[in-house]
Amino acid sequence: MNTSKENIEMRIARLLANYLESGGHPELESHGEINADTNLVSDFTMDSFQVMEFLMEIEEDFDILIDMKSLSNTHTVGDLAKIVRDLKEK
Repeated sequence: MNTSKENIEMRIARLLANYLESGGHPELESHGEINADTNLVSDFTMDSFQVMEFLMEIEEDFDILIDMKSLSNTHTVGDLAKIVRDLKEK
């Protein structure tokens, strides 16, 4: 598995786009490309339940368990990619 930061960011961006599309988030169309700087809450007005639901999708896709403590300063796709990469490299 390629655990490069860019590869992980692309996978998370794809997962996020699919999640938002299935949930009918209108911001997806106007936002443009999802990238490392994309903020889950401010760019897409995801509530805490939606963020947790999305994190479960990331855990399943990458076959990892994310410690909730590590999420305290996590806001962007890039932040999530760093957490995933660190967990995959353990």
